[in-house]
Parts: sequence; C-alpha cells; structure tokens
Amino acid sequence: MAVHEVSQDLRSGAQETEAARPARYALRLLGGFALERDGRSVVVPQGARRLLAYLGVRQRCARSEAAGTLWPASHEDRARANLRTMLWRLHRVTPEPLVEEDDGLALAADVTSDVAALSTAAAVLLAGGSPVGTVPALATGELLPGWYDDWVLTERERLRQTRLYALEALAERLTAQGRFSEAVQVALTAVHLEPLRESATRALIAVHLAESNINEAVRRFELFRADLGRELGVAPTPWLERLVQAGRSGAAVPYP
Repeated sequence: MAVHEVSQDLRSGAQETEAARPARYALRLLGGFALERDGRSVVVPQGARRLLAYLGVRQRCARSEAAGTLWPASHEDRARANLRTMLWRLHRVTPEPLVEEDDGLALAADVTSDVAALSTAAAVLLAGGSPVGTVPALATGELLPGWYDDWVLTERERLRQTRLYALEALAERLTAQGRFSEAVQVALTAVHLEPLRESATRALIAVHLAESNINEAVRRFELFRADLGRELGVAPTPWLERLVQAGRSGAAVPYP
C-alpha cells in the first residue's frame, strides 16, 4: 500500500473516532457565562442562558422550582410555559441535549460545570481530604458578574463563603506540609477576596510564622489592624495579637 494511502486511512480512522466520541460540554459561570463544546465556544440565546446557568449551579431541581425561581413575578402557569419555551430553545442550541428531563431537570451527563467543580473541591478540603487538584477549581471569579437575579445574588454569596473557607483550609493544609510558597499564594487569594476577614489574615500570618518570616507576619498584622480600625472602627481579636506575639518569642499558641 502506498504511503499516501496509509496516511489517508489514518486520517479517516481518526475522523471516524472523533465523530464516534460523544461531545463534551463545559459550562463556565464563574467570572462570566460561557459554554464550550470540545473547547469551542457555543452561542446560547440570552433567555436560555438563565435556565442553563441555574442548572449549572443547582445541578438538579424540580420543574416547579426552576419555573418559580426564574420567573418569580409570573403566574404559575405562565412560568411553566416560559420554562417549556426555554427548554425548547436549549434543545436547538446543540446537536446533543444539554439538559436531561425526567421527573425533574438536570444538566446532561456530558456537561460539566465549574460551579460543581468548586463545590466538590471545597467539600474535599473541608472534609480533610487531599488538596491535590483542588487549586484550579478554587482559583476562579465570582458567580455571573453583572447578573442581579435574586437567586444569583444568593448563590454568589454562598459560593464566596464556600470558597473562602476552602482557601483557608487549603492554606492551613499546605502550611502543615511545609509547602510555604503555595500556602502564601492561597492565603493571599483569600485575603484579596475579603481583606477584613480575620480568619483569612490569620491563615496568611500562620504561614509566615511557620517559615520564620516574623517581619512579614508582623507587617501583615499591622496592616490588618489599620484596615479594621479605619473601615470598621474595631480591633483584631486578642487571639490574633497573641499569635503574632508568640511568633516573635518563638512560643506556640494553641488554636482557640
């Protein structure tokens, strides 16, 4: 067989394999709405985005829940009709279904959501699991910036708190493992998300103390105390101050 015939057979086989493989969809809601099919952007009508985004956050819900949440000002019958229209539009967006319909609604099996990845990573960390592979899921933006639906505002705050707790847990885990450079970056991310959150600053100070960077720990404490006084008119908790003082003297401070 000639070389060009072999090459053509190989290309044909690769194309057949690609065609046989189910398409994979990535739904991105953190930092902005986007849907990708095998890495390529998919255009979703504005109205249908709301339903897809809601399922991306909830993963599975009853039809009545979706209708009532997405069209809260509409009569129940009107809301259900709107839901049927959005489902019809979503089914026309891609060759494969994005939503599974049975007794409720859920994202199709081939659709992944960055919100689900964040929630899973946080659950693993907060349960004491391994931090391996969790950093990318936590290094994300806020939920659907520029969207002001009531359910979005509620879920945005819930995910922000979830992410903060997970980042703090990850920083503590990395510090205990002696991975100080990574721990500092993770703790700084938590501090950037909420500069006046003492537990985030505490995680950062703990890293600096663990690697004997006393000056960095004291500097961070003084910045935090100044910010708290200026913004809220309060002082850090006595425990945080004792933590820094213990670091200066080399003594250990038990967690309160």
